Amino acid sequence: MLRFVPIGGYLGAGKTTTMLEAGKRLEAAGERVAVITNDQGADLVDTALSRDAGIAGVGEVTGGCFCCKFEDLTATIDRLEADVRPTVVLAEAVGSCTDLQATVVRPLQKIHGDRLTVAPLTVVVDPIRYMLMSQFWRPEMGQEPDLAYLYRHQLDEADILAPSKIDITPPDVLTAVCADLRKRFPHAAVSPFSSRTGAGLEAIMAQWAATGGRRAFDIDYDRYGAAEAELAWTNQVFTVRAVHGTFVPTSWARTFLEALREGTDGGTLLGHVKIRLVTSGGTTKASMTHAPGEIGFDAEQSSPADHAEVVLNARVRIAPGPLDALIAESLQAADAAAGTESSIRRGDVFQPGVPVPTHRM
Repeated sequence: MLRFVPIGGYLGAGKTTTMLEAGKRLEAAGERVAVITNDQGADLVDTALSRDAGIAGVGEVTGGCFCCKFEDLTATIDRLEADVRPTVVLAEAVGSCTDLQATVVRPLQKIHGDRLTVAPLTVVVDPIRYMLMSQFWRPEMGQEPDLAYLYRHQLDEADILAPSKIDITPPDVLTAVCADLRKRFPHAAVSPFSSRTGAGLEAIMAQWAATGGRRAFDIDYDRYGAAEAELAWTNQVFTVRAVHGTFVPTSWARTFLEALREGTDGGTLLGHVKIRLVTSGGTTKASMTHAPGEIGFDAEQSSPADHAEVVLNARVRIAPGPLDALIAESLQAADAAAGTESSIRRGDVFQPGVPVPTHRM
């Protein structure tokens, strides 16, 4: 029977890297793997990255989270089954989504339990983000902000809490985060790992053999929607061309992200930003989260190119207008440094509406 593995976690936690690394390991063990990405918009860096990774089947659900696009999710599973006949489907939810147990896990079990089983819900946790968010849960802080409320619910519904980035997190911070997770969310298994190196991932994957599905809990959808609306989202597509000669895609991407980070109060307002440049000579994929100085490259092209097709995904805690202006300013900085010019960008800048799940069980 097909096994469906749901993966949640806040923006920038490392869900995609986790999903792809797990996919490679599962395929090496003889499984046939498909992955499903999810986002509020179209033109996803993660979908392209999944295809580049050589996973047997890649699907995406866009225009809303799994809970609000449940029929799209099941249709995507159907298509993957027809195309590649996977034994395992790994699916990562939108980074600002919660209530997955009630709106995705249990509906899949109840409606489609005759053809698939659902693994325990794994929620990937960025330790540094956790330290920043958990301070709002102290009694003396009063009512937590809406984003902290959403974040807490993501963790509270997890069957497995997976602190990621153990390769770059200070040991004392990791120890404190794991201890606090076990204290606050005793129902969940806490399994630290590295999404990049894969260290500790096998322990998480072993737990996927069980069946997931914690009890439902109450959630205030007005606060949930308000939290999502604090973020401006955009997925944009455009072209970068050298004015004279060539440019180096990796250097261009780094300059762009550095300029964007500086424009968001040193990165403190960032959810995440992902950018992918494709040229005739290769691919560059870079990402950045809230942590100052943290710009990561999953793929780099250091050889010169005369043009690149670019996909940009950004989630930033500012209004849509200022985000679009900031992107324009950051493009100007990157183009000035590299001797390039960027074309007109295609893609909306928006704030998500209040979630309206298809099912809630």
